[in-house]
Amino acid sequence: MFLTAYNSLMTFLNKSFVKIDSLLFHDLKLKNLSLFRIIFCGTLFYIACWRQLNVDQFGPSSLVPRDQAFNLYFDYYRPYLQLFFWPDQWASVVHALYIVLLGLATIGLSNRFFMILTWVIAQGFIQRNFSLLFGADVIGNLFLFYLAFTRCHDFYTVKSLLPFFNKKAVSVSQSNFFDLVSAVSLRLLQFQLMTIYAYTGFEKLKGLTWWDGTALWTVLVNPQFTSYNLIFLRYIPIFFAIGTFVTIVFEVYFPVMVINKKTRYFWLSLGVFFHLMIGVLLDLMPFSLVMMATYILFLDESLISNIASKANNYLKRH
Repeated sequence: MFLTAYNSLMTFLNKSFVKIDSLLFHDLKLKNLSLFRIIFCGTLFYIACWRQLNVDQFGPSSLVPRDQAFNLYFDYYRPYLQLFFWPDQWASVVHALYIVLLGLATIGLSNRFFMILTWVIAQGFIQRNFSLLFGADVIGNLFLFYLAFTRCHDFYTVKSLLPFFNKKAVSVSQSNFFDLVSAVSLRLLQFQLMTIYAYTGFEKLKGLTWWDGTALWTVLVNPQFTSYNLIFLRYIPIFFAIGTFVTIVFEVYFPVMVINKKTRYFWLSLGVFFHLMIGVLLDLMPFSLVMMATYILFLDESLISNIASKANNYLKRH
């Protein structure tokens, strides 16, 4: 009897290890990563170009002195390492370099080393003046860190369009260390997104306005948040109640619904609608694009291939 129980336990453990191994190390989705790179890095490139206009707030004339930069953080979130290694006088030049690196990443001419350098510079600017940041900066920098360790430059790059680049066949090896790191980083990107949604959903449950259905009302009619006059919606209170509760349900149950293949595409479609509404009504489209870009990582790679093939055929005809 003991031997039977032992064999059953070992069989269960072996099957579990095989599933975990398959989940973490053998799902590269190179085309998904490459398409995600284009949209995600392109969005960060756009944000960085606009921030270059206010780059003096990271330099010697900043309202936040260099030696006081970390005082903007709560003690719990205060960084251990100072990554703004450049002198404040070089802030404009380093930020311009950051823009160039993001541009190269967008068109596929970067690599792991330059992607890590891009993340270090981005993190350095975040630390230098935390008061200038938005959600797209913080969340985007998380995703950029994971992306730096992936094979996100294998497809959809300008290399495929230029004749003087050596076009090598893309190969995947389950024993290659960098392929394993790439697969794990892809999973971490997905887990990070699911954690963000679940955490923000549960945090919303701490607020009374999310329980009484008025949370969206306090946002959409506040001119500090939106540039549109939506006061006429006061005659449709059910709109705010439904929108408030749907937001909670969408965020809290996002991890469960995207793991389930039967509900994944419906939930991702709901997320696209959700973030488009945020982008348009609250003028936060860069943040919405950063979040929606990660949805590509949950799609079947065959779907990405079909879309890319149709787009390529359309461009050839026109």
